[in-house]
Amino acid sequence: MPHLISGLNSLAQLTPVLARYPARRILLVTGKGSYAASGARAHTEAALQGRSILHFYDFDVNPKIEDAQRGVALAREEGIDLILAVGGGSVLDMAKLIKAFYASPGAEKTLTQGKTPVTDPDIPLIAIPTTAGSGSEATHFAVVYLGADKYSVAAPCLLPDQVILDGSLLASAAPYQKACNLLDALAQAIESAWAVGSTAESRGYSFEAIDLIMQHARAMVQPDADSVTLQAMAEAAHLAGKAINISKTTAAHAWSYGITGTYGIPHGHAVWLTLPAIFQIHALADETQINDPRGPQHLRAIMVQLMQALSIATPDQASTTLRQFMTDIGAEPDLTKSGPDTPEKRTALSTQVNMQRMSNNPVRLSDADIQAIFDL
Repeated sequence: MPHLISGLNSLAQLTPVLARYPARRILLVTGKGSYAASGARAHTEAALQGRSILHFYDFDVNPKIEDAQRGVALAREEGIDLILAVGGGSVLDMAKLIKAFYASPGAEKTLTQGKTPVTDPDIPLIAIPTTAGSGSEATHFAVVYLGADKYSVAAPCLLPDQVILDGSLLASAAPYQKACNLLDALAQAIESAWAVGSTAESRGYSFEAIDLIMQHARAMVQPDADSVTLQAMAEAAHLAGKAINISKTTAAHAWSYGITGTYGIPHGHAVWLTLPAIFQIHALADETQINDPRGPQHLRAIMVQLMQALSIATPDQASTTLRQFMTDIGAEPDLTKSGPDTPEKRTALSTQVNMQRMSNNPVRLSDADIQAIFDL
């Protein structure tokens, strides 16, 4: 796992962190506006003073292979020997993609498709998240789009070497952005808990993340969220990232990419446009629907624990309770009001599914289930 420094104003530790590496040429990967708005730029520039820096920030919020190819071409040309990523999930993923592609010129597409293995370029990666959502700083994979298709590039070497979790960097985000970020982290924790690929370790991270998020969610989306809340959410997102690094995600994430790609709905919000209905189906599933080899009792125990953690009184109230939670933090819960306002549009979305994520789902979803999820 990465060496972790966590705490308010811990970005001040970047100077001694950088001193551990004899880097001559550093690739700095950031967002376009968030780098300055978060307050990260001032601290980072001070730590980097006197060093040779290549700054890469001109890429899409949903990382495209073309953007990663441009970034890695620049990195190779300059002969970088350390990557410093400061930003949200897309920024951290872009940094990982550049590292993944660095040692394999011309093989970016086959590597993305899983036909070519990732070769470790032995370039250290330092990750500093400025949002509390993706947990990308705690995972060994990165999302990339090849055309309209979403892929996940994975390799042990993509797990960052150093992580700085500084909750003060989250303060500048707008309430809706904070809501989308915390919904992403909460979805990851929930899905990790029930995933076929879950373990006792990943479930431990999941429930620790859920407890932190539920304690601080409503305070987090306020314009004046306090420092305790900000740091707690940074740590919760990191825990959710550690959970999915082991278990991977499931059905709600499997459908979210199509929702985001078609209607431009931010990822965390997109996941939750199906999650409440999926949760209720899982809570009510009978043993004939269970897709987890550990059997129905295993899933039932997990669902009871999840309902307690999320204050859901009974299985048949799950969807209503979770949709109300979305409303409370400022995210529209109704899929039909978020763009796909006809049955035809929602039917099209229901077919846009990432099968790798769906195969990790513990319940087999019937046609009737899918109709209920997409309000058909």
